[in-house]
Amino acid sequence: MAETIFDDVSQIIGNTPIVRLNPNKFINTNITEEGHINSKNVEYLVKLEYTNRLSGSIKDRVAKKILSDAEKSCKIKPDTTLLIPTSGNLAISIALLAQRRGYKTIALVPERTTIDRIQLLKSLGIEIIRTPNEAKPGHSESNFDLAIRLTNEIANSIVIDEFTNSSNVQEHYEETAQEIYSQVGGKLDVLVVGVESGGTITGLAKNLKERIPDLKVVAVEPQHSRIQENKPANPSAIKDRKVEDIGNNFTSSILDLTLIDEWIKVSDQDSFVMARKLINEGFLAGPSSGSVVTAALTYTNTNISPSNSSTRILCILNDTARNYNSTLLSDEWLLENDMMDEETMKKIEYQMIEKYRAASVEDLQLPAAVTVLPNSTLSHAIELMLEREFSQLPVVDANRKLLGYVSLASLQNHINVGDATLSDKIEKWVFKFRSRDDTNENNNENNKKSVGKKPKQKYQLITPDTPLTELAKFFEKHSFAVVTDFKRKFVLGVVTKIDLMTFINRRNSGFDSRFYY
Repeated sequence: MAETIFDDVSQIIGNTPIVRLNPNKFINTNITEEGHINSKNVEYLVKLEYTNRLSGSIKDRVAKKILSDAEKSCKIKPDTTLLIPTSGNLAISIALLAQRRGYKTIALVPERTTIDRIQLLKSLGIEIIRTPNEAKPGHSESNFDLAIRLTNEIANSIVIDEFTNSSNVQEHYEETAQEIYSQVGGKLDVLVVGVESGGTITGLAKNLKERIPDLKVVAVEPQHSRIQENKPANPSAIKDRKVEDIGNNFTSSILDLTLIDEWIKVSDQDSFVMARKLINEGFLAGPSSGSVVTAALTYTNTNISPSNSSTRILCILNDTARNYNSTLLSDEWLLENDMMDEETMKKIEYQMIEKYRAASVEDLQLPAAVTVLPNSTLSHAIELMLEREFSQLPVVDANRKLLGYVSLASLQNHINVGDATLSDKIEKWVFKFRSRDDTNENNNENNKKSVGKKPKQKYQLITPDTPLTELAKFFEKHSFAVVTDFKRKFVLGVVTKIDLMTFINRRNSGFDSRFYY
C-alpha cells in the first residue's frame, strides 16, 4: 500500500468537495403567483472551499500560489517582511505558510475584521495594523497605501497585494477551475461567486467559459459594497457592512467585468440568516457563503422558469464559520445587530426568556445539599458520591460555610496515579473558590500553585433567587453550580444542567414545546 504522507502543509491545499444542496431546507420551493420556482428543475451544488485544510479558506490557494511565484522570481528571500493589505483571511493563510520559510508578516486589516481572526493572527506572531473601513486605494489611510509607505521604512519588505497580483487569477484558472470541471463532469449552467479582489471569479469564469460557452456567471457582493459601481460615493451615504471576506469599495485591476453576466447584491441580514441555515444543515461556512447561496436562490427566481430544462447551479462557499465565533456564531451579537430572521429570533427569545418564564433556582425544588468537611477522607467522599450518584461534593467548614468542592473524577485520578490514598484527607484536593472581594494581589498569590494544592476557582454567586436564564448561561461554561445564600454563609444545594432540563421538560408537559431544543 502506497504511503499518503505529506512533506509540507502546502500540499494539503485544494481538492475541496462539491456537495448537493437541498433547497427545500432554505426556501418555499412551490410555484406561487410571485414566481417562486419548483426546485425539481434546479440542482444546487456547493463547493466547500471552507474545507481547505490549512486555514479553512479559499485564500489558502491564493497564498500558496503567490508565495510560490514570488520565490521563483526571487522577489522574496528568507528574511523578507511581507506586508499584506487584506480583510484577514489571506494574511492568515500566508502566515501559516510563511512562518516555516523565515518570512516576517505584517497584516494591514480594516476595523471590521472580526476579533476571532485578529486573535488567530496574533497567535501566529503577526503584527497587525488596523485601517479605516471606508478608506480605499489612493487614500493615505487605506491599508494598500499604508503598506506601500511601509516599504520605504522597512528594509527588504514587499507588498503582497492580491488585488493586483495576476497569480491570484492564475491559481483559480489553472487549479480551482480544473477541479470544478472534473467534479461536475463538464456539466454546469450557472456559477455563483462572491467577489472581493475578483481573482476567484475571473480565473474560474475565464477557464470554464472556454469549456462551457453557455455558462452564466453571477457575481455577488454585499449590499453596501461598491465593486460594480467603482465610483466615489458621498461619505455621508457610505454605510458599513457586516459581511466580511467579500465586497469592497473599489474595483480591482484583476477583475474582468466582461466575464460576468449578472451582479446580485445581498443584505447583511439575509447573508447571516442563510449562513446560520447552512450551519444547521451541516455546512460550517461563513457569512459570505450565506450571501452566495441567497444570490443563487434569487437568480433562480428571476431567471429560471418552471418550463426550463434541468439547471445546475454551483455556489462557491469561501471560508469557515469558525472565523466568526464572535459574530455569526453568537446569538447575542446577531440579536444586537438585527441579523436574525423572525423564526430564529423566536427560538432565541424562547431560550432566553419564555422558556423559563421568570422562574428562579428556587423553583427547581432541589434536595438539601450533601456536604463534606475538609478532614473527611477520600474514601468517605468517594463512597458518598458513588452512593448518591454525584459527580461533585461541596466542601464546608465547621460553620457550614462554603470552601470549595471535590470532584469524583479528580479524586479517582489522584488515587490511580498513586499520589493519593483512600485514607488521605480531602483538604489537599479541594478546588477552592476565590472570594468576590479578593484583590488582584491576593488573586495572584492565591493562584500560585504548590505541591498538593488546588488552584482557586473564580466564584459566581448562585442563590435561590438567581433567574434560570442566568443559570442556563452559567452552564455554558460550567458543569454544576453550588447554591448558597447571598452572603455565601450556607450551602443550600447543588444544581446541574440535568436538573434544569428536567424542570423544563416537567413544566412543558402539556404546553407547546416546538421551540424547545
